[in-house]
Amino acid sequence: MPDAPAPSASRLKVLIVDDGRNAADVMGMFFEMEGHQPKVVYDGLSAIEAIPEFEPDLVIMDLTMPGMDGLRAAREIRARHPHRELRMIACSGGQPEVDERLALEAGFDGHLPKPVTPAMLRECLADPLAG
Repeated sequence: MPDAPAPSASRLKVLIVDDGRNAADVMGMFFEMEGHQPKVVYDGLSAIEAIPEFEPDLVIMDLTMPGMDGLRAAREIRARHPHRELRMIACSGGQPEVDERLALEAGFDGHLPKPVTPAMLRECLADPLAG
């Protein structure tokens, strides 16, 4: 039996992680309207658990969540999947310079300050390392 065709580079699997349910759900709808396959989860532990089953191309994760925050979740994802091609973008509403530094140290590829706009998300899609 032949292998299934690889997904088109233009259709990405995007994992959205944010404890702000409304913001996360709206982001999920945005990516769906843009023609991508989103999955929305609301905490760091759920993000870690979603990686092997969903196999996202791009993760957009809030840094400040109760329980396991985005920094700890990113470190855990990178530790569990060191060879996986996975682009992760942090988002936060704190101090952009500090949050960006912490995010990069934790294994994120970029950072977006909140509020995240559709234009910022489109930039991530065009260049997943933008931010």
